[in-house]
Amino acid sequence: MIGIQLPTLNTNDSSYTLVEWLVPDGSSIEGEEPLAVVETSKASEEIESTGPGILHVLVGGGQDCRPGQTIAYLFESAEERDSYRASAATPAAASASPGAEPSITNAARELADRHGVSEAELRGLGRTVVRTADVEALVRQAAASAPASAERQLSKRQRTVGAVVTESMRTVPAAAAYAKVDVGQAEELARRLSERTGSFVSLPVLLIKAVARRHAAHPLMFAALTDEGAVRESERAHVGVTMDAGRGLYTPVVHDAAELSSDRIADLLTGFRSKAFRGTFQAAELAGANIMVAPHTTEGTVLATPIVFPGQTCVLSVGAVDDQVRLDAQGTPRTHRFVHLGLVYDHRVVNGRDAMALLKDVKEELEAPAALG
Repeated sequence: MIGIQLPTLNTNDSSYTLVEWLVPDGSSIEGEEPLAVVETSKASEEIESTGPGILHVLVGGGQDCRPGQTIAYLFESAEERDSYRASAATPAAASASPGAEPSITNAARELADRHGVSEAELRGLGRTVVRTADVEALVRQAAASAPASAERQLSKRQRTVGAVVTESMRTVPAAAAYAKVDVGQAEELARRLSERTGSFVSLPVLLIKAVARRHAAHPLMFAALTDEGAVRESERAHVGVTMDAGRGLYTPVVHDAAELSSDRIADLLTGFRSKAFRGTFQAAELAGANIMVAPHTTEGTVLATPIVFPGQTCVLSVGAVDDQVRLDAQGTPRTHRFVHLGLVYDHRVVNGRDAMALLKDVKEELEAPAALG
């Protein structure tokens, strides 16, 4: 008998949700293959078998589980499993029997989390499978009976975001600096690249590329503080990007960004936006960032001051593009396209001089962007 234990998928969560089993209880498993889908506050992850055997489920679909918990066993034979079932009818095993717990779809659970619908309410529906229509009915019932001052529960994902923000504000003594960047040439380059490659190359794409290209020159900006007085530098630039498509904040990572073309980075961001909308990121897509880029490009946004994520030393932000009139060398007024580029940094690791140097280098990359193509 081999136990299948749930690994740590997201260090910010103390519990996950086992969404569904991909193979039925009692199935014969040939080797390493996906067995179940587990959902954290940030991503959905497939749990694989550790080898061949007969699957015996301990945690049913839709139930909460914790890192390190044994969620299933693999037996060498059906006879060994039958013997175990006869001698050890555990409460966990009983809960996984057919009909004991409803299966809750990803969309239904997302909606339930958003509106604070409890597990008990979902089980009380008496459904084998709980869908979004069932949750919507519960929400309508609650709205009809709730007083005007009823509280709204934050979703599990938003509570996780809150925990990260709180930890950053508590532990990172941050400082900030800003630069005004003429992005007229960068926008023109993005337009040409988009036409040539068919990818949606944008200003944030070029910013990610520009930041990654400066990795070797500014290693502390890509480092991690291990303890007071020591940092761990990174070999490559793995650039995270903040993204919110209305389903919560995600921070997917463009790994080894300096080695990628701008159109390849653009394709990755397009895929990330789709996954942010559906909430279908894999854990590996959200892990490994050693620097962050935070686009705040909604029209009218001038400055943005994001947080430094715990475990990183700096984050860059970019605001919306603004048209401004300046005089050229001959005194003729001409329209220029500007953004404000922000840099927030951990002052325990980085001083103002180093921060200004990175900001200056990235500004130069964007204002003369030929190398970003």
